[in-house]
Amino acid sequence: MVVKKVVCFRCVIEPYLERRIKRSGVSAPCSLCGVTRKCIPLAQVTAQVEAVLGKYICEGEHHRYWSGNELRHGQQGDYVEYWVSEIFGCDNIEPIVQVVCDDFDGQSYSRDTSYIRMPFLPYAVERQWHEFGDGVRHGNRYFNDSAKKFLGWLFEGLDSYSCSSRDDSVVRILTPEDAPPIYRARSCTTSDAVESISRDPASNLAAPPKEKSGEGRMNPAGVPAFYGAFERETCVAELRPPVGGTVISGEFRLTREVRLLDFGRFEKADLGQRPSFFDPQYFEKSGRQEFLRDLHNEITVPVLPGFEKNYLITQVVAEYLATQYDPRFDGVIFKSVQNEGGHNIVLFSHVACAATSTIVIKKDRGFVLGPKSSSVPGIEYVPDSLSRHAVKGVKFDMEEEPLAQRDSSPLQIRSCAWE
Repeated sequence: MVVKKVVCFRCVIEPYLERRIKRSGVSAPCSLCGVTRKCIPLAQVTAQVEAVLGKYICEGEHHRYWSGNELRHGQQGDYVEYWVSEIFGCDNIEPIVQVVCDDFDGQSYSRDTSYIRMPFLPYAVERQWHEFGDGVRHGNRYFNDSAKKFLGWLFEGLDSYSCSSRDDSVVRILTPEDAPPIYRARSCTTSDAVESISRDPASNLAAPPKEKSGEGRMNPAGVPAFYGAFERETCVAELRPPVGGTVISGEFRLTREVRLLDFGRFEKADLGQRPSFFDPQYFEKSGRQEFLRDLHNEITVPVLPGFEKNYLITQVVAEYLATQYDPRFDGVIFKSVQNEGGHNIVLFSHVACAATSTIVIKKDRGFVLGPKSSSVPGIEYVPDSLSRHAVKGVKFDMEEEPLAQRDSSPLQIRSCAWE
């Protein structure tokens, strides 16, 4: 008679699996330590480890290499004990690692084979992000419950990320006393435009009035926002001025405390404890963390002039942060794609402009005007800070790849535009 091996909650080491065994295990002598505790069959543990490894690793590529004058054969990767120990979060000499690897019996994973981690892509979150984008582009942008639900899940717990270190927190609080200088610029095509800004820079460099507010990365047309940068050269570069053009820039300062989301800090932030490999939602939760680290790149994808409609996704994200997230955000910070190492800051409408009365709906009394939250913008121009920039040249950073010549016979010609 073959006695089935069982493992107790103490010997599995891994906290998530330990809690599960405590809740649903059966009291029995553990096959590893001999102590009677709540246990589950070793085969059940092995099956769960195999399920994780099936999505996590694959065999490494075989290769040949020279060692001195001898040609040898090798395989990329690490032995299976390494990967099993990573799942349990312990050293590979622990009994639980060895007994699980023994239980594989060479059928699913072999001790003689090296394995590598699969290229990890957060497919589930990427899919949800693209579905979110399709929904706001081609569906119902406003009162879009699925978009709100997705963004609520994606941004849940922002205030807890790196909260122990102010320098690493993705949520940044800037005050008039500690905020760095903020710059904003405008292109001038005529000398009259230069003269107009020089006469009244406080008005002409500030966020535009709602009737003149165009599409932006973080705002739709008609909803003003203040687009600035922490470096003067960055705010000039973001305008993408032509050679021979003129740009006027000025410095601004905050008039009150603002709460900002810094997308750049997601890349190095502590996004919370790594989920357990034994958690059924491991790949969803870890995929969310991986996606948040790459969200900065999604937010800063360059948009060509004339294709401002592609800003719709980031506009909805900004709208959510400004109106739906609690407590709401006053703006965002993200890297500049026009000036390497530069940082942009966008202040949302309720900070960038003087507040106006809002309309509040009351079912029994119709529409009434709500109170103003503030009568002045949260940012102001610093007197005597104007600079004029004459654009002498532009540097390009390009990627080049060969392009195969296509068959140009009449039957093969295709239009490059929708007819």
